[in-house]
Amino acid sequence: MKIEIPEFVKACLWSYDIDTIDLSVLDHRTRVIQNVLNRGTSDAISWLRKIFSEKEIIEVIEKSISTDWNKKSLALWS
Repeated sequence: MKIEIPEFVKACLWSYDIDTIDLSVLDHRTRVIQNVLNRGTSDAISWLRKIFSEKEIIEVIEKSISTDWNKKSLALWS
């Protein structure tokens, strides 16, 4: 089942071809989580929390490197 990415989330993924994002692919899931946490609105973050488990979001944060994050997001999510 393909998960539809809402317009307000697509804004966080401006550098990606939305049509090729497959949320069953781990790397795609990781990029979506990081980009939404870095650039997302509160609506985008709410969507993220509905689609991905808290455990998966935490794992992405823990396994990422500091250069994956902008400074404000790094301070907020770490």
